[in-house]
Amino acid sequence: MKTLAVLFGVLCCLIGCKTDTSEQHFTFVSMPDFLNVDCEYPQTGWEDALSFILQSVKAEKPDFLTVSGDLVMGHWDDPSWENQDTIAKYADRYYSAWKQRMTDHELTYYTSIGDHELGDNPWKDSSKITAIPLYRKAFSHHLQMPQNGPEHLQGTAFWWRQKQVLFISVDVFEQGTSDQGAIKAGVTGQQLAWFEAVVKKNQDVNHIIVLGHTPILGPVRKWSSSGLMIEEGRDSDFWQMMIKSNVDLYLCGEVHAITCTERDGIMQIAHGGLIGYNTRTNYLVVHVSPNELTLELKEIEMSPHGEHLWQTKNNRPLQNVSISQNSKSQGFYTVGMAILDKGNTWKNRKGFFLPEHEFSSERATAIFRAKPDGSVKVNIDKIVADD
Repeated sequence: MKTLAVLFGVLCCLIGCKTDTSEQHFTFVSMPDFLNVDCEYPQTGWEDALSFILQSVKAEKPDFLTVSGDLVMGHWDDPSWENQDTIAKYADRYYSAWKQRMTDHELTYYTSIGDHELGDNPWKDSSKITAIPLYRKAFSHHLQMPQNGPEHLQGTAFWWRQKQVLFISVDVFEQGTSDQGAIKAGVTGQQLAWFEAVVKKNQDVNHIIVLGHTPILGPVRKWSSSGLMIEEGRDSDFWQMMIKSNVDLYLCGEVHAITCTERDGIMQIAHGGLIGYNTRTNYLVVHVSPNELTLELKEIEMSPHGEHLWQTKNNRPLQNVSISQNSKSQGFYTVGMAILDKGNTWKNRKGFFLPEHEFSSERATAIFRAKPDGSVKVNIDKIVADD
């Protein structure tokens, strides 16, 4: 029997052990801030563009989609409203629509909590501060994320494993005092201890990927964003814990533009779009293998236009969002590529992943080149600031 086992092992090596390694391959897509508005399903004037975006995501054949916060507009609290169950009412209306759209496009998802899921920053009015636990309860109830976070953040901080990769989604909106009021962006105390314990429990993984809504490292490009960040940045206990834990990627949103910043062996990718306001949106495709992560950032042009869409308060996107037939025919185009090998070395960096494109507070655009058939392709080695 032992001889047969040895022979089987040799045979596996001769054929490249394809069965074992292939089982460790998978793909996921990151798309923060989708949708960041209170959106019906179907949404008149939007659905053609939204369907194209989600069909494009589906075509990447991901095992799942991650959304690092801001699914909804979330302005659902107001002491002047007669109906005091407004958070529960609008959460049921808009989270249900968001989930059904994903279900109909056959997309599995994991969602982090964003500031809009907590009523939107700042948190200075007493009514909004009182509403924070109700917002958290609504997010946890409707999104049904794993209930394995710290006791006070069940359903808003959580972790899961996909094969040999550990994913940790943090709730960066902790109680505290800051210029935002009663919430200070960060991961500290009980949540930080929980984070460390999760990493220790999963020491056999090949990669660790962390999701949170706000960037940690700056500067980052911003587009129609308050630019909420973790104030202590690289000096924060959270970033230092991620260094200690050998985290590979930190995926965040909030800023509705792309900035890739690598420090201490960790790549922070701030990205996503604001549909209904901005003229571009993007997503990140990550192909995972035992020895490397292959990353590709993709973007597309959009056209928001018309009057304003109804929302519960005054921050209102435009009533129509379209993607031109020419853009559809070209599809999402690549604006950044990089590979992280198991030795924690970044290779083949192009476009937004090039170090020279880190430091800019401006929006950035790709350089287009004409192809013989009259369409365009993107020179991802050249990314420049918009005028």
